[in-house]
Amino acid sequence: MIDVKPKSVLEQPIYMLTKATACPYLKGRVEKRIATDITYNNKVYNELALNGFRRVENWMYRPVCDNCSACKSYRVDIKNFELTKSLKRINKNLGAITFKIIKNTATTEHFDLFQKYQFERHSGGSMSDMDENEFISMIETSPIKTKLMEFRDTSKNLMGVILLDIDDVNLSAVYSFFDPKLSKLGIGNYMISQCLIFGKKNKYKHLYLGYYIGELSSMSYKSRFKPGQILDGGDWQGVIN
Repeated sequence: MIDVKPKSVLEQPIYMLTKATACPYLKGRVEKRIATDITYNNKVYNELALNGFRRVENWMYRPVCDNCSACKSYRVDIKNFELTKSLKRINKNLGAITFKIIKNTATTEHFDLFQKYQFERHSGGSMSDMDENEFISMIETSPIKTKLMEFRDTSKNLMGVILLDIDDVNLSAVYSFFDPKLSKLGIGNYMISQCLIFGKKNKYKHLYLGYYIGELSSMSYKSRFKPGQILDGGDWQGVIN
């Protein structure tokens, strides 16, 4: 018998389609997702990421919404990334905040900052009622190499955290949260730029930043990090800003 293997992992019958729910981003629209569990099949992670999938715990998913394609996967070309004037200014203002790459072990300190962030920035959102056990699962459940990028000030106070997936050549910012009092100083942009600088020093290729929606300011900020690429029609295309 001839063993015929599929050409691509995307052709394997291991995917589930979620039912339609209210879109968390665009009012009046509905969302559907295709998802797969990679608990015992983590070797497919790289190809799924390349095809626009995001990870949540053991699951990889991407939107497959009817009559809407607003969500575009966004990644940054790390090798050619350079700080813009505005990012240089932010990095100068927040330069006393430094980071360490640590094990993805959730602490009460992390959860307290996460709750503060949710209350101030995303009150009423899908994650705002997450309890501590759910938070621990989000941070610690991963079938691939995952770390925390932990940001602290000179007094060792926790200022921000990025949950970071790390494969052989790429980085993926799964989720990030920070002290809302630093929002006006650009702490979110600072954290991403530091992640990109870390990636450049360690010769990673891309940083995946999740989905970009041009009409939504809370997500369009990702285009500040250049050179950016958007997955459109199955191909990664450069973004012209």
